[in-house]
Amino acid sequence: MRKRAAVLVLSILILCLVPMQAFALGTNQVTNSEKGPLWVGITEFTNSFEISSSGLAQFDTSLYARSNINKVVINASIQQYINGSWQTIKSWSSTSYSSSGYLNQKWYVVSGYNYRLVSTGAVYQDDALVEQASYTGSSYWY
Repeated sequence: MRKRAAVLVLSILILCLVPMQAFALGTNQVTNSEKGPLWVGITEFTNSFEISSSGLAQFDTSLYARSNINKVVINASIQQYINGSWQTIKSWSSTSYSSSGYLNQKWYVVSGYNYRLVSTGAVYQDDALVEQASYTGSSYWY
């Protein structure tokens, strides 16, 4: 009886911790599938954001597109929640002349605030905008 109870408690604990691990990493991956948006040119737009115990905020953003796309532009910002609204404290941009793009950066943040990642990805074919996707991440207290 005790063994069965221990196995039950352990199983419930594992089921609770696995989803929490995904939230703790602040990772979001959206793909062109049944569950994701039905994009025309974008096939995958992935964003991750985390803040270390020393206040080092780090993000990774990647965008993959169909083969007919020849330019990818990614813009990303770290925002701080202050005085009742989100304020951009640092922004970056990346342009790639291919069907994929990647942007990752690090920035130290001040303790005592909530932070989040906001990013956009745009894809072009012969300098004509085909599609744009946006991401606003969950907020993290530091």
